[in-house]
This record gives sequence, structure tokens and C-alpha cells, in this order.
Amino acid sequence: MTKEKMNEKLDVSKRMFFRSAVAVVGAVTTAGVAKTVATASADSANQSNKRKYAQEALRQERIMLQKKFVLMTDDEKKLMLDEILGNHHKQTA
Repeated sequence: MTKEKMNEKLDVSKRMFFRSAVAVVGAVTTAGVAKTVATASADSANQSNKRKYAQEALRQERIMLQKKFVLMTDDEKKLMLDEILGNHHKQTA
């Protein structure tokens, strides 16, 4: 092989190496940007969800404070138990 052909092969391999290196750097940069964008949108969604959860919890607490504890009569207990057992027997049959 002549010296000129060897230099030509060396130039081609250098170009291929640099082309690969640039592609890798581009991929890593793109991944970093994508992660930043995804994290930012997830953080804002998290804040929105926390606010909605707090509002719902407060609403449910107000509802529960308005409720009163009422004892069930024995007849009500028997009716409820009969209904539960009747549904259970229907499902197993």
C-alpha cells in the first residue's frame, strides 16, 4: 500500500470517529433537554394535583363534620345482615 492510500484510510477513519462522537454528544444533549422539559411539566402537574387534593380533603372534612352518629336498631342490623348474606349467596350460587 502506498503512503497516500494509508493517509486516505486514516482520514476516513478519523472522520468516522468524529462523526460518531458528534452523534453521541447530540444524543446526550437531546436527552438532557428532554429530561428537563419532562421534569418541569411534572413538577407543575404535581403542584396542581397537591392543590386539588387539599381542596378535596377539606371538602370531605366539612361533609364529615356535618354528619351525626346514629345508633342502628336491632331490626336495621338484621335487615342489613340479611341483605349482605343474600347477595353473598347469589354470587356463590
